[in-house]
Amino acid sequence: MRSGNESDWEPLLETDAKSSSSSRRPPAGSSGPGAGTCTTNRRDNKSHNQHHQEKCGRIKLGVLVALVFITFYLSLSTISIRPVVHQMVVTIPDDDEDLPGPRVPKGFLVWGPGCKILDLDPLADDVMRLFHKEHFVPCSAKKPLTTIEQAMQTTTTTTTSSTKSTLENDTVVLRFHRDRIASHLPHYMKYIECCYQSIERSGINEKADNKFNLGECKYFSHDVLLPPNVTNGVMVRCKGSVSPTSKTRKSVYTNVHAFIRAKPAVQERLERFRDSYKQRPLSVLMVGIDSISRLNLIRAMPHTAQHLYDTGWFELKGYNKIDDNTFPNLMAILTGYNSTLAYDKCNPRKVGQLETCPFVWNMFTNSGYVTAYAEDEASINTFNYHKYGFVKPPTDYYLRPMALAAEKNLVKKTKNSLTMCLGYETYADFIYKYALDFATFYKDEPSFGLFWTNTFSHNDISDPSSMDLRIRYYLEQLDERGILNNSMVIFFSDHGLRFGAVRSLLTGWLEERLPFMFMWLPEWFKEQHPEAVQALKINRNRLTNPYDLHATLKHILELSERVDNLPAPFSCPNCQSIFQEMPWNRSCEETSIAPHWCTCSNFEKIDKSSKIVHEVLSYVIDSINKDLEDHQKNLTKKLCAKIQLKSISLAKVARYPDAAEPHTDYLLIFDAKPGSGKFETTVRHYTNRDQLKNPFEVTGSISRLNEYASQSECMHVDYLRKYCYCLRRKGG
Repeated sequence: MRSGNESDWEPLLETDAKSSSSSRRPPAGSSGPGAGTCTTNRRDNKSHNQHHQEKCGRIKLGVLVALVFITFYLSLSTISIRPVVHQMVVTIPDDDEDLPGPRVPKGFLVWGPGCKILDLDPLADDVMRLFHKEHFVPCSAKKPLTTIEQAMQTTTTTTTSSTKSTLENDTVVLRFHRDRIASHLPHYMKYIECCYQSIERSGINEKADNKFNLGECKYFSHDVLLPPNVTNGVMVRCKGSVSPTSKTRKSVYTNVHAFIRAKPAVQERLERFRDSYKQRPLSVLMVGIDSISRLNLIRAMPHTAQHLYDTGWFELKGYNKIDDNTFPNLMAILTGYNSTLAYDKCNPRKVGQLETCPFVWNMFTNSGYVTAYAEDEASINTFNYHKYGFVKPPTDYYLRPMALAAEKNLVKKTKNSLTMCLGYETYADFIYKYALDFATFYKDEPSFGLFWTNTFSHNDISDPSSMDLRIRYYLEQLDERGILNNSMVIFFSDHGLRFGAVRSLLTGWLEERLPFMFMWLPEWFKEQHPEAVQALKINRNRLTNPYDLHATLKHILELSERVDNLPAPFSCPNCQSIFQEMPWNRSCEETSIAPHWCTCSNFEKIDKSSKIVHEVLSYVIDSINKDLEDHQKNLTKKLCAKIQLKSISLAKVARYPDAAEPHTDYLLIFDAKPGSGKFETTVRHYTNRDQLKNPFEVTGSISRLNEYASQSECMHVDYLRKYCYCLRRKGG
C-alpha cells in the first residue's frame, strides 16, 4: 500500500509493475474509542463500582482473544475493506493477441523503445482514501411547468451514391402542463399567468459573446406552437395571484428551453452539397467532460466505462495531453495550434482575433456540414475565460446566449464553486439534451458538433460519480435514436484533475496527463475502411495526443472526397490520423509533447537536499519572479509578491546520456511563500552545454497543484495567475 506523501513515490517505471496490483491490505487492528476497554462511561448508566473487578479483567482478556482471532482471520482473507461501499469493478477487455507488432507487457499501457506508460490500479488504496461515491440528487422535487416537444421526422431516400434527406415538420411546441400548476403555486394563490420570450444573441465587439436579448413576452395559457422566427430558445416566466384582477403578483416559475430548428442558410448549404457526394460523409459528434482521467472514469463512473467496453467502443489508452489546461488541449484538436502559436496567430485576448484561427469546424462547414458548439458554466468557457470569445457565432448552432440567459434568470445550486443545477435540471443535462437534439435533428445529414461540460468534474475527484448513470443514459440514447448509425462519436476529456490531494500521489501525476479517450464508428464505415479498424486496435496501446485527433478530423473530411491534401497539424508535423497505425517506437519528443507533460519518462528518486536539486529550483524560482517582474515593469504599482522557496516535497531524475544533446530531466514538487503555493516542474539540464549558455530549461509550463482562487485576483494574465500572490487583496 503506497503512502500518500510525494516523497514515498516509487520510481515511475518498475519492471515488476507493482503499481498495477489490485491486492488490498486488511485494515490495522481495532484501536478506536472503546475498543477493548473497561470504562465507567456505560450505556446502562451503572457505576463502575457495580461491576466486579474480575469481570472487567475477563472482558479485557476476552477482547484480547477476539482481536487475535480477527487478526488471524483477516490475514488469511482476501476480502478488502474500503471506505467506499459497493464499488463497482470494471471489466476491461484484454488486448487483441492477433494484432501485428510486439505485445505490451502486463502492468503497462504503452511499451516501446520511445515510450513506456504504467498501467496503475484505479482502485489502489492510496487514491481510494481520497475518493467517495456520490449519488445523483435531482435539482428540484417539482416537475417543470413547461417542456418542449419537437417534430424531427425525416424522409430518407438512399441511392447508390448518396443518402438524401429532406427535413419535414419543423415544428416546436411549448407544452404547458396544467396538471402541475398546483405544485408551483403557493397555497393561497389560485391563478397563474405565463408568457415566453425568444432569446437571441446581442452585443458587439468585446461584448458580443456576453450579451443576449429577450423578445416581447407572448402570453399563453395552453400548449403553444412557437413561430418560425423563434429559432434558438425561449425563456418562460409565470406569475401567480389570488385573483385574475389582483395587482399583486408573485413570480412562481422561470425556465429556459433551447432547441434546434432548421435554418435557411444551413438548408441551402446541405442542399448544395447533397448532389456532390462522392463518398458517404461521416458525421462527427464530440462529447467532452473536463478533468477526467482514464483511471478516474473507471473509478468514478464505472457504469459508463463498462458500457463503453461492452458495446464495442475503441479506446486510446496512451492518449497524452500536450499542455496544462483546457484551452491548449482543445486548440490542438480544433486548430492544430499549440498555445504559443494560437496566441501569436489569433490571440483570443484581442477582440475579433479568435475567429481567424483555422478551426476545424470551419473546414466542416466549407465541406457541406452543419455545425454546433455548446459548453456549460459561461464564465469559464474555453474561449471566454480571460478571453473575448467570438464576435460572430463560431458554428451554425451556438448555445451560449441561452446559457447566459439561464444563468442570469434561473435558480442556481452550486457544488465545489460550480453551477451543478440550473433551474430544474443539472447544467450538464442542459448541454447533453441540446447535443441529443442536434444530433437527432441532423442524424441523416453530415454534421459536426462539440459539446463540453465542466460543472460536475472540474474541481473534485469524486464529483463525477454522481453523474455516472446519467452519462450512461445519454450514451444509450445515441444508439436508441439512431445517431450511432451515421456518426463517429468521440467521448473524451482534456486532462485529469490538475490540483488537490490526489496530485500528491504517483497516480495523480499520471492521471493529470492521461485523460480518457473513446471512439465509436458506425458499422458501414468499419466495413468500408477495415484498415482504420485495424489501426485503432493497434493504437489502443500506442502513444497518441490531441494533434493526432486533429489530423483524424481532417482525415474524415478527406475520406468524404469533398476536400483533399489538408495539411498536418501546424504544431506537430509528425502527428497523424489515428486511422493509421502509430509507430511502435513513437516518443513524446517526436509528437510535440513537452517532457513536463510526457508520461513515458523513467524517473528515479533522488535526495531532495542535494546541491543539484537546489540549483535547479533556484533557477525555477528566478524564472517565475522574472516573468512576474517583466509583466509589472510598466505598472505604477507592483501587483504580485516576489516568491521564495519554502520546502521541497519531491525530487526525481531521468538521465538521457545517449541523446543527440545529452541531458538530465528533474521532476520537482515544491512549496513557495508567500501563499503556500504548491508547484510541479520538469527542468532539463544539458550536461555538455557551452558554459556561456544557461544549462537549465523549464520544459512545458510549471503546474500549480493547489488552488489559488482569490490569492491571484489582481492578475489577469492566465499563465501568471498561478504564480501571483497579490500584494493587495480584497478583504485582506
